[in-house]
Amino acid sequence: MPLPRAAYRARQFLQALFPRTDAAAMAEARAMLADGEWRLFEGMAARDRRHGIEVMRRLRTAGEHDRDLLAAALLHDCGKGDVPVWLRVAWVATPWAVRALASGVTDPDGPGNRRAARRLLDHARLGAARARAAGASAATVRYIEGSAAPEEQAKIAMLRAADDRS
Repeated sequence: MPLPRAAYRARQFLQALFPRTDAAAMAEARAMLADGEWRLFEGMAARDRRHGIEVMRRLRTAGEHDRDLLAAALLHDCGKGDVPVWLRVAWVATPWAVRALASGVTDPDGPGNRRAARRLLDHARLGAARARAAGASAATVRYIEGSAAPEEQAKIAMLRAADDRS
């Protein structure tokens, strides 16, 4: 693994272990989200909230102002739920092992490592359903799910690129 990629993964791991989000970042997220979306965001794991804010900020820095896309940036991991750090590391290092662990799980809700693995695999679909239930716009739901219309594909690509860099 090249050194820059290793450094990136080490930083990502430390941020997952010790997630911090300052009051200004939370206020920025609050201003972007409607009430139901905000409740969904507040219920996310601290590491996923921090990551969502970072993705939103990357999009803004790139000049993006589409409210639906920025809301999707904040909420795109809301389908993960409670996933232990070791399982997140396994997903990056050995995705085949996480797929094997999740195999046969039909109900991703609830405790347990096998269910958490299933949530990792299906988090886009699960997150889109949760965002829809929270009152997110149809476009925000499509961006989270990754199933945008052809004219929205560039925005999906921007979201994925910002996510990959965060």
